[in-house]
Amino acid sequence: MKRFWIIILIAGFAFVALSAFQYISRPGRGDMAPVFSLPTLKGDSVAFTDFAGQPRIVHFWATWCGYCRAEFPSLNRLNDLYRDSGLMIFAISEDGEDGDDAVRYFLRETAVDIPILLDRTGKVADDYKSYGMPESLIVAPNGEIVERFTGAVNWDSDKVKMIIENMMTGKGVDDGEDNKSP
Repeated sequence: MKRFWIIILIAGFAFVALSAFQYISRPGRGDMAPVFSLPTLKGDSVAFTDFAGQPRIVHFWATWCGYCRAEFPSLNRLNDLYRDSGLMIFAISEDGEDGDDAVRYFLRETAVDIPILLDRTGKVADDYKSYGMPESLIVAPNGEIVERFTGAVNWDSDKVKMIIENMMTGKGVDDGEDNKSP
């Protein structure tokens, strides 16, 4: 019986270690953002590389996520503020293969002026090692990840605006607070 508990304990430690490694090894500040091509609800395909040379935000969300839904008004305002400066926001729905109707319903209820892309299989979320909703990455024009936020973000915050403006002017970002949502 003692051997059984030792095996269980070792297996538990191995699981925790593997989970921690997966979390730590996900793309973050200074890494190149994984590229992707995803469909819209209309069936058009949008490729991350089509906007190379522009600043981008990759935003993972789902209709069932209350925090995700609550973020869209401030994400829309951010889009309005920086659209003419070339900022491209990719709002990637993680509602799964049967989620198109839920996304359509959400868009009928909520004013969204950002391209909604459908990651029906979850492959893009897997490539970014996104483990929760919402999750967002700010990506520089060269494709390098400037910042990664886990959890809801106040896109109206001065911190977000500073990060985006510094990235656009080439000043870089070094606030020492990676992964903390403003």
